[in-house]
Amino acid sequence: MKHPLRVLWITLACALTTGCETFREKKVFITCHVQSNQVEHPSEIMRIPIGGQQMTFKKVPEFSQRSIAAFESFPAENGQGNGVLLKLDAKGKNYLEVASRLNQGMIMLTMVNGMPVDMVRLDQPISDGLFTIWRGLSDESIADMDKFYPRISRMGSSSRWMEMTPSTDQEKFKARRVAKEAEAAEKKAARDKDRGFFRGPKTKDIPLEGYELPGT
Repeated sequence: MKHPLRVLWITLACALTTGCETFREKKVFITCHVQSNQVEHPSEIMRIPIGGQQMTFKKVPEFSQRSIAAFESFPAENGQGNGVLLKLDAKGKNYLEVASRLNQGMIMLTMVNGMPVDMVRLDQPISDGLFTIWRGLSDESIADMDKFYPRISRMGSSSRWMEMTPSTDQEKFKARRVAKEAEAAEKKAARDKDRGFFRGPKTKDIPLEGYELPGT
């Protein structure tokens, strides 16, 4: 998958500036659409003006936010909001791989809350379930995503015996809870270290059997 197309088209630039209020929704809706060859029925495609021309994409996305298992954010180039690296669940991973294999050379458009924010050209199969949105998400969007998805760096396996990406709603909920608990514990440990605070065992936790008091 190539780096996003170098030319920032007018429509995308508008989306980044006028869509800020949309990004403040409680949940971020992400959909990724493959470019269409216009042979399909008009009801199955959408036409979007980009760079002075009409580009056509399939209405039905290849995957959406429901396929996200975890993510990491980063500052976008040229200060155009934030980008995110998405780790997809098993279903999303399969859909992305099939789409990237069958649509070589085509454009994949990413929309956030119904607004186009980024495009990449599919130049090779994507089989690892990782997809990058290079720009277009506000700080509020990232904060909202943090409410629903764990960071990739903190996400554990959904299986005790093998590396497995959480895929069901229950597995994703548990992964986020565990990641948040680990993050909170790390922050608390860092604060305690900065204050030089050491938490020793409580009196009730000290075994008394066989313990001699000083001077006895």
